[in-house]
Order: sequence, then C-alpha cells, then structure tokens
Amino acid sequence: MQLEATTFHAVQILCHLHKHQEADKAMNIARSVGITSPNATRIMARLKRYGYVKSISGHRGGYTLGMRAEEISFYDVFLALEGDPYSTHCLADSCTHESRNCKTHKFLTTLQNNVIEEMLGTSIDDLV
Repeated sequence: MQLEATTFHAVQILCHLHKHQEADKAMNIARSVGITSPNATRIMARLKRYGYVKSISGHRGGYTLGMRAEEISFYDVFLALEGDPYSTHCLADSCTHESRNCKTHKFLTTLQNNVIEEMLGTSIDDLV
C-alpha cells in the first residue's frame, strides 16, 4: 500500500501539533515537517474541515489540534486526505463483485479490511 505524500505530511503535522500542545504558526509547522508553508496550509485546511485541526486568530494564534490526539485515528486522516479506500477492484476477469465464489475478491477484501482495522486502531497519540 502506498500512501499519498499529503497523507504522510498530514500525520506529521498532527503529531507536531500534539507534541507542542499550543498554537503554532504554519511556517513553523511546515519547517518541522519539511514541506513548504503553502503546502502545510493546504493540508491543514483539509484537516480543519474535518475538525482535526483548528486555527486561532491573532498575534499568538496559529494552528492547534481540534480534538484530542487519542480521538484521531490514522484511518480518519487517511479518509480526510485520500477518500474511501473501498474502491479496490478485483483483478480476476470472472469476478462480478456480487459473486461470492471469487477467491481473489475475498482475499483482497480481507486484506483491505485488515489494513483498515490497523489504521482504525492507531491514533495520532500512538504515533508520537
């Protein structure tokens, strides 16, 4: 499984915010993650839409976690950045997806469910 770079950076941003516990500027967050400020701002805007990040206005403002790190699963971040992973198509020519006899489809579905279960069981707090 290959994650998009933005998902990887989103996880890094959330870990950074969790470690620092107070509002931080986009420029500092970007530097800590190793990306440009505009990229960090774009990713944080997406995370903000889902409530994982919030912005605070003013001189001492910046970005902070929108909820506790224990409440944000890796899967939550994955969904926010990459969308629903259940679009995997079976590789078997004879599979109609409704067929309950396709061993390839069953294997891929089980594999995907196991990956999702691992992602659901891992929070941002676990990654710090």
